[in-house]
Amino acid sequence: MRANDTTRSNRVLDAEKAVGVVEVMTVGVRVAGRVPTRTDLRFAGTPEQMLGLSLGTVLIYLNSHLAVRSVALAWGQAAPMARSLSPALPAPRRPVMATGPWSLTTIIRMFGTPSVDTLLLAAQPGTNLPTMLRIQVGPITWDLADAAAYTSLLNAWRGAADLLAATCGETD
Repeated sequence: MRANDTTRSNRVLDAEKAVGVVEVMTVGVRVAGRVPTRTDLRFAGTPEQMLGLSLGTVLIYLNSHLAVRSVALAWGQAAPMARSLSPALPAPRRPVMATGPWSLTTIIRMFGTPSVDTLLLAAQPGTNLPTMLRIQVGPITWDLADAAAYTSLLNAWRGAADLLAATCGETD
């Protein structure tokens, strides 16, 4: 390492100490009702291919068909638990979903294949929270309050997997 490189590295470290570093390890998202979704694909069929999957206010960037397909399959396997959810959380009960702090938009770039875990959270006596399905996809924990939210997110993951399969030349 040249002296000039060492000096530059020390300046970067000093700047980081002065400013600080922030890293978010997990994100929790509670949803009820139909979630707006969107799928965008850039540089299709190239090594730089990148899929942007918008799920409500969460934007996830992925480039691996295997990763998206494994999440879609795991999400689909949660269907028996999703049957315990109400079809749609009634509007008067939705304020109970409002807990802070608030995040307007979250952008996550996932590398590799994220782990997916599911858990049914039964409604507890004395609280207004409904039975919820918790699905953790890598660093994102989704708490789904009704079947409408589950279905819209499941369809988005499946659509993203189908789109990447088509650009990769893979079929199921």
